[in-house]
Order: sequence, then C-alpha cells, then structure tokens
Amino acid sequence: MRFLATIALLLAFALPSRAETPWDAAETLRVETGRIERLFYRTPNPDRDAEIRERLARIEAAWQGATPKLGPDGNAADKALADYAAAVRQQDAANVARERQRVWAAVMAAARDQALAAVLAGNASDAQNWMNIRDYSRASRDTSAVLALKALADGQLDQQAAHDTVEAELLTVAASELRLALSRASEDAAAGHMIQYAGDIGRAEGLVAYLSSNMTARLGPDAFASLQRDLTRARSDPSAVVALSAQMSGYAPVKLSPEETLRRARLLRRFTALVWEEYKNGVRNGEISQHLEYSEALMFRDRAAMLYGDLASQFETLADSEHLARLLDEMKAIMQKRGDGVEALVTQALALIDATFGAEVAQGGYAAALDALPAALDELLIVARNGDWAEAELKRLEAYSWFDPDIEQRLVPRAPSMALRMEARFWEGTAARPGLGRLVAQHAPIDALSTELDGIKADLNDARTRIETPISAFGAVLQSGGIIFREGLEAVLILAALLAALRAEGADPARFRGPVGLGIGLALIGSFALWAAARWLITVSTLSREALEGGTALLAAAVLIWLVLGLTAKGGHVAALRRKLAGSVTVGTVALLAFLVVFREGFETVLFYEALLVDAAAGPVLLGLLLGALAVLGAGWLVLASGRRLPLAMFFRVTSVLLAVLAVMLVGAGIRGLQTAALVSATPVSWFPDRDWLQLWFGLFPVAEPLFLQGLVILLFLGTALARQGAVAART
Repeated sequence: MRFLATIALLLAFALPSRAETPWDAAETLRVETGRIERLFYRTPNPDRDAEIRERLARIEAAWQGATPKLGPDGNAADKALADYAAAVRQQDAANVARERQRVWAAVMAAARDQALAAVLAGNASDAQNWMNIRDYSRASRDTSAVLALKALADGQLDQQAAHDTVEAELLTVAASELRLALSRASEDAAAGHMIQYAGDIGRAEGLVAYLSSNMTARLGPDAFASLQRDLTRARSDPSAVVALSAQMSGYAPVKLSPEETLRRARLLRRFTALVWEEYKNGVRNGEISQHLEYSEALMFRDRAAMLYGDLASQFETLADSEHLARLLDEMKAIMQKRGDGVEALVTQALALIDATFGAEVAQGGYAAALDALPAALDELLIVARNGDWAEAELKRLEAYSWFDPDIEQRLVPRAPSMALRMEARFWEGTAARPGLGRLVAQHAPIDALSTELDGIKADLNDARTRIETPISAFGAVLQSGGIIFREGLEAVLILAALLAALRAEGADPARFRGPVGLGIGLALIGSFALWAAARWLITVSTLSREALEGGTALLAAAVLIWLVLGLTAKGGHVAALRRKLAGSVTVGTVALLAFLVVFREGFETVLFYEALLVDAAAGPVLLGLLLGALAVLGAGWLVLASGRRLPLAMFFRVTSVLLAVLAVMLVGAGIRGLQTAALVSATPVSWFPDRDWLQLWFGLFPVAEPLFLQGLVILLFLGTALARQGAVAART
C-alpha cells in the first residue's frame, strides 16, 4: 500500500505542475497544509511520516515559482512558510497547527496588496485573479468587491472607488474571522483541545498582522500594542483570550453604510431567532434528540456572534453592546451543556436588537435568504475542500433551508418550473447532472462540486430577477389563478371522479356529499391553523413541511387505491376480494380522503398566497383566486356532468382509470416529498424523460424510487383489471 501511495505521489510530481500562478500555488498550500495537519492526529509511524514529508515537498515545489510574482510582500509569506516547514520537520503538532494559519494569513495579505495595486492601476482582471486568494464572507451574496471589480472592468466605476470598496470588504471579512478565531480558541481551551487551540491562536495572530495598519488607525497605537501583548500571552495562557475579545468589542475596520448596517442587522436578528427554533427541536430533556437541529443551533449562534462583532459599535450605549455579547455567550454555554434557558436569552437578545436597529430588522426573510444562501454554498465548498464531508452535508441542508421557504415561495407563483429545477439541484439533480445531495454523498471531485455551486448561484440570480420584477395587475391575476388551479385541480378531480364512480356503481351520491364537504372544511381549517401556528406559535422546518406533505400524499394514495379496488373488484374468482373491499367505500373513508387530498396542498397553498401578496395588490390576487377556483370547480363539474351523457359502463371505466391515474400521481408526489425531507434516498435515472410539465402536473419524476412504486401501483391496477376480465370471460 505504501509503495502504491509513493508511486502515485511521485507521478504527481513528475507531471506538469498545475501551480503556474500564485493563486494555484496558494490553493496547493491551503489544501496540503490541511492534510498535513490531519496527519499529525494519527499515531506516528513510518508511512505517516513519509506522507508528511512528501506533501511538504509538494508545497515547497509549488510555492517556489510563485514567490517572485508576489513582489516585496512575498518576503513575509516566505518567512511564514519557512517557519511552518520547520515546525513540520520538528514533528511539533501544536506549532504546525499555529504556523499553518499564520502562513495562510501572510499569503492573503500579500495577495490583498497585489489586488489593490491592480485595482488602482485599472487592471480589473489581474485584481480578480489575486482576489482568489482570500477568505470569503459567511454572510453575503455577490460580494461588493466582486461587483466593484465588474463595474471597474465595464468602466462604470473609477479606480479609487473600486479600491475602497474592495479594501473595505477584505478588512471586514478578516475582522469577522478574527472574532470567530477567538471564540473558537475559548471553546477549544475549555474542552482541552490544545492542538486546535494553537491553530486558533495562530489564525488570530495571522489576522491581527493582516489588519495591523487598520487596527492601529482605528484603535490607536497604545490599544493595538496592548492587544498584541495579550495575543502573545495567549499562546501559553488561554485566559488572555478574554482580554482579547474585550479589546475587539469596539473595533470596526470600516464605517458601515446605513444599507449595509440594516442588512447585517437583519441577518443578526434572523440567526439569533434561529438559535431557539433549531435548539428546541434538537434537544429534549437534556439529550440531543435531533443532531442536525442541534448542530444548526450552535452554528447559528456562531453566525450571530460574528455579525454582532461587525455591529458592536452601532449600539447606542456600550452597556447595550456588552449585554448582547453576554447573552450570546450564555446561549453558547447552555447549549453546550444541553440545558434550559435558551429561549429566554434569545427573547432578550431579539428585544435588544429590535430596540437598537428598529422594527425594520424583523422584516425581510427573503432579503436575508438572498444574503445567506450563497454564503452557505461558499462554506460548503470550503469544508469540502478540507475533506469534511459531514460538515458539507450540514451546509447543503442549511443552504436548502434558505431556498425553501423564503425564496421558493416567492418564485413558485412566477416561475413554478424554475422553482422545481432549483429544488432538484439541492438534492439528487438529474442522471446527466448530479445535484448537491449526490455530489456530497459521493465525495465528488471539487471541480464538479464547484461547477454545480456556480450553477445554483446563477439560477439564484435569475430567480431574484424574476421575483423582483414588478407584477402588473393582470400578471397578479394570472399568477393567483395559476396557484389555485395547479394546487387544487388534483383534489377536485379525485373527489369528482370518486363521486361520479359511486353514482355509476349504483350508490346515492347525495349520501357522500356531506362527508366530502366535512372533509374539505376540516382540511381548510387545518391548513390555516397550521399556517397560523407556524407563524406565531411553533416552528415548522423546511424538512418537516416536506415530510408532512409527502406523508399526507402517501396516506391519501393508500386510501384512494383502496377505494378504487373496492369499486372495481367484481365477480368470478375475485368475488372474495370484492366482499372484503365492499365495506371500504364508506362515508368515513370518503371524508378521510377529502380531508387528505385538500390538506396535502392546503398549507403550502396558503404560504404561496402569502408570498404573492408581498409583491401584488390584494384585489388582483383575490380576483385570480376566484377565477382559478371557478376553473377548478368547472373541471370537477365536467367530470360529474359527463356521467349523464356517457353510457354507465363506459363512464365507470373512464372514472376508474382517472382515479387510478390520480392515485399513481399521489404516490409519486408522496415519495418525492419524503425524498426532499431527506427521509428516502433518491436515484436519478436517464431513461425517463426529465420534463417540468410531467413533474408539475403528473407527479412523474426521473427518479428510480417513486417510479418503482408507481410501477407497482400500475401493476396492481392492471392485475385487478385482467383478473376481472378473466372472470367475465369464464362466465360467458
């Protein structure tokens, strides 16, 4: 095994090096230093040591050609790399972790200076290349730096303005990452993870060096010198981290614009609120009940703490700022012990945020999602590059939770097919183009993952354009009518066909109208009640909503299949089956079916209309709702009326086939719902057509699991029909 690994690495060295540019060399350095650090967690042995030496040689070979292109700034990076190499050769795991972070910060500083120089020279292309060597914001969409460089390239922004925008973003991100490093240092020291602690302090040291000029100007020379002394002390004394965090509380690298302040305050409030929403679902009686929700609660607390650091200077008084910092710290301490009291802390924090930034920060879930989703995708790529695929899966689910409901519900009324395609990209994708779920599960090559993430971001920009295009009154009528027609047609057809089939069977339809009305009424009440509860009382997560919809669809499908078999099983050798199923068509069963088929889509339909009313006036929306409802009822009336014109035998066969088709659709929709709730695996297939209209209107997805079950249902219906025909033929 060792021989094969050595041969593979030698071949890698022998092939032409990819690191022909500083950004390629930086990527090699970032990836390989991470792998070396993980190797130091293994038990020392000759194979491990040989691999460490080989990877270090790869870093040094890649970096050799990049240094001259860094100019004078490359000296600091060279020294940091030499210190790192010395730590590796000395087999000092803690020092390796520390120097790894310091060398990356030094490389980023050199790249930043080159990028800013290129901007001032008007060379947007070179600047963009240098900007590949950086840390990315954890709470941004198309970053202001990217937009500024694009505007510079297009001649829409002068060099100095572009320079100031790029510099401000890089400084702000570095300050946020510095606060995160100090927070993690406190946690790792408390947990006794001293190698990780050394890495945290090394990152803090590197970022302080990165920010040194700005910190000196903003804090003053004396305060900055004090901070450096505490940072040096923190290497051996974790208690110094408390002093460092206190000194950072009043530091803001740039003055935020009112628009940027509002954007970050909205995210701060959103993340703080999500702490309790996820924690209450993730912890029960001091035990973790759902690991995903618990992990997300911790993550959102960390996000809130980072954003607080950016906004600390915006609070009216120092006491308010320190109060929020204490609340966030107390949340983390309780959550780590899985204790009680988080809700009260979150409530206090939200009240403090609202009092400082105004009621406007509580609005804009869609705007917050636009900011947070691309950041989650960026973080997914980062952790995947580091080989942490479990964390990458959490980031994928986090990104999907930003898409659905905040973005998807605004998009569905305008572009339902696009919403369907975007949802699939977060999950299994297609056979030809795997989605994020498959790529992460398969630990796919980073290039493939990066390409898919770029595609999702492009779709997101397109979706944003569609959502934010003003809706005319006529457009609002069409979109509103389309929602109720699309969501209600299936339920109306099922109930109309069932009543018509019962009449053709000889039953009195009037006997079932009351139960149908009762089921529909209860479903509507239940849908609005669930919407109100989700808005004001409880949290219905994205995955829970998908699971509810999928489970309800499957239950409705089971009831419908039972009813169809009860209506169609006749005579001969299936007489026994008919006797068993004869009692299935009862008023209670029909009422249950009416409830299920309406409630299945009711809650989501309410959410769609709520989203549409954000963009359109109430009058056109209500008119569209009325017209769409009339169209749906008209379709149901046509089914019922056709029974008076067609021969009973033919009409019975037609309605039975229609009910069977609708049952197959429900099965597909149900399994698909469970797949998007991450409860059932999804395997795309290439042999079935991938058409939006098949998925939207017929529940036919190019995915193996729903197609397999739908095939079984079809075989069940066909087998019953053939058995019935055989019995009839035997009698004749």
